[in-house]
Amino acid sequence: MRIKSKFKQTIERIEEKLIMNLKKTYILFCLLFSISPFLSSQDFKKVDSLVYTYPNSFSSPSRLAKRISKDFKTELDRVRAIYIWIANNIVYDPKESGELGYEFGSNEFLKKEKKHNEKLSKRVISKGQAVCAGYSTLFAELSKELNIKSKVVSGSSKTKVSDIGKRFYSDHAWNVVEVDKKLYLVDVTWGAGSYDGRFIKELNSFYFMTPPELFIKNHYPDYFEYALLDKKIDKEVFLNAPLIHSHEYELLSPRYGIIKKSEGKVDFKFSCKPGLYVVMCDLDDNEFYSQDIVTTEDVLEFELDLSDAKKAKKLSVYLDYQQVVEFKLN
Repeated sequence: MRIKSKFKQTIERIEEKLIMNLKKTYILFCLLFSISPFLSSQDFKKVDSLVYTYPNSFSSPSRLAKRISKDFKTELDRVRAIYIWIANNIVYDPKESGELGYEFGSNEFLKKEKKHNEKLSKRVISKGQAVCAGYSTLFAELSKELNIKSKVVSGSSKTKVSDIGKRFYSDHAWNVVEVDKKLYLVDVTWGAGSYDGRFIKELNSFYFMTPPELFIKNHYPDYFEYALLDKKIDKEVFLNAPLIHSHEYELLSPRYGIIKKSEGKVDFKFSCKPGLYVVMCDLDDNEFYSQDIVTTEDVLEFELDLSDAKKAKKLSVYLDYQQVVEFKLN
């Protein structure tokens, strides 16, 4: 995540202070980085490298499936190959929304759905464009071709501050896939990149077999059993929670995503490793707070006074130049 240009001057000032600290902690940082559970792409270097040599389009899902079947033998490697090929070659295009729509009676559902999925997946793999329905359907169809169980899951997503406190409705689709008799969550749409008026291609392995307790931060399925969590989380809790951008730091408080400015001082707490952290905050993209915080235990804590932020509608918190969380202000 790039830091906004308005932060550049502050970053330059803070970086001067950090040079000596970074030199001292460089070796420890590299060790922690190399064993980070979020760097799953390192576990699939050979798979990814081979899939990158594949053609960027196929005439049908079955042709790609045959190629994957030939090159990879385990379910895990095959599922990874599916994820990487789709994320690397399919462009998000909102114009594809609603393509190949269909109507059916209840007694025709399975037959119509099967034909629809086949047509949609063939369109996506040959055209190279899709929205989430196309991404997830192609993932499921390729899995089926390889005798791997996968299901398209629909539900509500959180991607922007205005999503905090919204009503619940299905606006996204992803997959549950079974690998070696265990279920996993996959969102190849978000794994391919981001869309904000235009598609920005950026492979993100975080959404490949994401831990359910992290996946639920931004995805809530229509049927909760597909969240793959033992404990039920209410829809209202999901909808009213802050907007999480990074999972490297666990937000301890505030838990509620809507902050009343009339409350004045607000206490923020994050679970993190001991060390020196740069804390930066935005009120509607106007930097107003920056400081270095040293933590000696597992909690980073700081306080903000929002009583003077009369016109601000949102608050963004950055830790070490990375956007971590956003709140809605009222």
